Amino acid sequence: MLKRLLTLALMLASVCIANSQQPLPLNPEVKHGVLPNGLTYYILHNEHPQNRANFYIAQKVGSALETPEQYGLAHFLEHMAFNGTRHYPGNSMLRYLESKGIRFGEDVNAYTDYEETVYNIDNVPTTNVALMDSVLLCLRDWSCDLLLEDEEIDAERKVIQEEWRMRNDPRHRFRVAMAPVIFTEPQYQLTLIGTMDVVMNFPYSALRDYYHKWYRPDQQGIIIVGDFDAEEMERKVIDTFSDIKMPENAASREYVHVSDNETPLFFAFEDPELNTGRVDFQIKFDKIPLEYQNTDIAFINTIVQDIMAAMINNRLYEHKQESDCRYADAGVYFADMYPSKTKAVFNVAVIAKDDEMDGFEDAFAIVVRACRTGFTQSELDRVIADLQADYDRRYNERNNTNTSVVAQELINAFKDFTPAMGIEAERSFFNNFITQIPLMAYNQAISQAITPNNQVLLIQQQKKEGKTLPTQDSAFAVVDDVLGRKYEAYVDETISEPLIEHLPEKGKITRCTAGKFGTTEFTLSNGAKAIVKPTDYKEDEILFQAFKKGGLSSYPADEANNLILIGNAFQLSDMGKFDRKKLSRYLTGKNVEFGYGVGQFSNNFNGSSSVKDLPTLMELIYTSFTNIQGNEEAYDSFVARIMPQLEAAEKSPEFIFEQHKTNAIYGNNPMTQVATANVMRKADYNQMLRLYKESVTNPADYTFIFTGNVDIDTLKPLLEQYIASIPQTAATKEEKAQTSIDNPTGQIADNFTLEMSAPADWLYGLYSGDNLEATIQNEVKVSLVGDILGILYHDILREKEGGVYSPHVLSTYKIGTGKWNLVYFLQTNGEQSPRMLQLADELFTGLLIDGATPEQFNRMKSAMLSQYENSIRTNSYWHKNIQIHELLGYDFITEQRAAIENLTLDNFNAFMRTLYDGKNRIQVNMHGIPTGEQ
Repeated sequence: MLKRLLTLALMLASVCIANSQQPLPLNPEVKHGVLPNGLTYYILHNEHPQNRANFYIAQKVGSALETPEQYGLAHFLEHMAFNGTRHYPGNSMLRYLESKGIRFGEDVNAYTDYEETVYNIDNVPTTNVALMDSVLLCLRDWSCDLLLEDEEIDAERKVIQEEWRMRNDPRHRFRVAMAPVIFTEPQYQLTLIGTMDVVMNFPYSALRDYYHKWYRPDQQGIIIVGDFDAEEMERKVIDTFSDIKMPENAASREYVHVSDNETPLFFAFEDPELNTGRVDFQIKFDKIPLEYQNTDIAFINTIVQDIMAAMINNRLYEHKQESDCRYADAGVYFADMYPSKTKAVFNVAVIAKDDEMDGFEDAFAIVVRACRTGFTQSELDRVIADLQADYDRRYNERNNTNTSVVAQELINAFKDFTPAMGIEAERSFFNNFITQIPLMAYNQAISQAITPNNQVLLIQQQKKEGKTLPTQDSAFAVVDDVLGRKYEAYVDETISEPLIEHLPEKGKITRCTAGKFGTTEFTLSNGAKAIVKPTDYKEDEILFQAFKKGGLSSYPADEANNLILIGNAFQLSDMGKFDRKKLSRYLTGKNVEFGYGVGQFSNNFNGSSSVKDLPTLMELIYTSFTNIQGNEEAYDSFVARIMPQLEAAEKSPEFIFEQHKTNAIYGNNPMTQVATANVMRKADYNQMLRLYKESVTNPADYTFIFTGNVDIDTLKPLLEQYIASIPQTAATKEEKAQTSIDNPTGQIADNFTLEMSAPADWLYGLYSGDNLEATIQNEVKVSLVGDILGILYHDILREKEGGVYSPHVLSTYKIGTGKWNLVYFLQTNGEQSPRMLQLADELFTGLLIDGATPEQFNRMKSAMLSQYENSIRTNSYWHKNIQIHELLGYDFITEQRAAIENLTLDNFNAFMRTLYDGKNRIQVNMHGIPTGEQ
């Protein structure tokens, strides 16, 4: 298989490269080196966001290196990195970082996989040199100086047990049951979190042995990207990490090689809580060896695989729209055979509409047809055009690419040996080489994708009465039947006609004024208003929205089912003569997004485009107001796909809990109900289309906002052609509230019991009030209450009590009404549930009475200010807040920074003492019990 793959790659490379198998260059802007002790570093100056940097230490170390008595300890060790190091004992590292506005979970985190562990500290202010040095020291401590103290290890055992409980869902149970069948390699037969027997009982020495054996310089990479002097940072990295000792006689680092299989592998799984049936058919093949991943051959091979998958996926997507399609969704991809880095798969993934094997048969036939008869030139041209547009977008944004995106490329280069050329070189490579590969090469390559050996078939379905799992014989009978058919070559349909057949007569701009926030405001001849905010935050991004006042509250309650699905109805309707299949092809090679929905207080269009594709976005806007045509067949096909999915989902704990919660917090309001199969049955497509068309009868009702790299002179004729020309077919009318949407008042409790395969308690609490004046200062204060309570829950409920893994706290404030909410969500076990409920309430009420400490206040105020400074240099921040100003009259853009900076501890604590009067409280508690006990 490896020889076949390399032969294919060489054949593709030879089309465009005389000297193949050449190493690809590293981005020349990157400072890169390997220290004498074996540690690797990558350092890059990047200015987006300004005055910020991200720090990473990547380890080529994960759970695949565990011995049986260490199962789960790679992940456990990741947790311990935050529980005491040489220079930061206990939790002092997190406390220090949070005092500088760097938040645990959002800015400071880590993940463990089978072959790697990566730690990050993001959003570090580069104006604070001492802080930058301290963060480097954190990375050094993670590298070689974890304390791993007995008491800290014991405290973390309960936290990880709760993480295991939280993650013990049907997908986890599928992985646990499937792995020993599909993998003969013991390293991949367990999940990352390991076994709770090991986690709760391992001797301290086992964790320390694993740490000292594998956390060592030759397996570690330091990646630092941000707005700093790269040469100076390189010197600091060399000084900080060079004296770390490389152990003598270090164990050899080997990657697991997944074995081949001549006879098919099969695994079928059912679970009553599984909400989506799925079939995966895989063909395994050897990857190009890791040492050759950063070569032209490997890069070409990867892109060619992606292009072939995209052409097949386009066919699968288009068939999904047909009424006779028997799957809900389907796709193919080439990827690592997770978690292996040496074996890959060609995977056909099918989400069932109803019967798993029926859906698989439909999708697999489309895949086999492509493999047997090949692709058409027009299919290839469309995918190349889409890729070209993506490369152009990334190239245009090369100076505004977020630091986290650039850093991830360097992390992958270290741990996976993948190319990190930079977008300039990558785009040039694509233009010069990939675009020259002929259709014949793709057709030859895809013809080899399905082989008689190395086949794997995986089936997941919901366990329910009357439904049985397919057997291996019956499942592979479907595979063999599809493979044995004769197929005719695919005939492609191309689109050459325009979306708008005849351009309308232009309207006019009747007034142009300077707006409040550096905006330009236009009044158009049909009464519509347009607001334009030019920015330089992104070179190739324009955000769009159009809204009118109204929203859900302006409709009668009996329209609720239709309004919940109206956005789907819009997406499935025809734009002029184009159904969604034709529209998708018309938009080939264009970076344009567009959609419609109804919010609580407004009807909204939202979209975006590149600079060059702004005219296409304008075409979509005009057509959406003037020429949306019904397509009931497309909607019925959508319902047929989604209905079985909803019916299955309604049996899952997640769905049941969400439905109880939503009904409690909105008092069973039909406008806010969770979308169910029953909602879909009651919704009427023609009524939805009527409601939509009524909402766009008068363009003067709408305010159109454009934010980003917008040239005013270029936009003005487009406004006249596509928005001022929208005809006004109805007079403006004032939208009056018909349905109240608010939280009920008083004390409300919903405690219920649910049978669960992995019993757990889910606790949701909501405190609320309407006693605040509607001000931006109060919005900041309410938000800060939630932030501080979040760290209290983390410190007490997780770290001290070990009762939860990931407590969630969110405080919200509706500035239009002055109504505030504070909500928490906890997942725990039945034994600790009463204690968690008690503490959750005591910590909230105690915070209000006793106030925040200076340390808590300063930590979270700094984090809030840091978050604000990052947000204000994004188009989305201005886009959202211009709408808020237009819709509600509040000016966050001018006032938010001052509201944060001027807030004092005394003022904040005084605010909290009068915040909650104890009158409004909603509690939803789901108590899980073992299946069969109810």
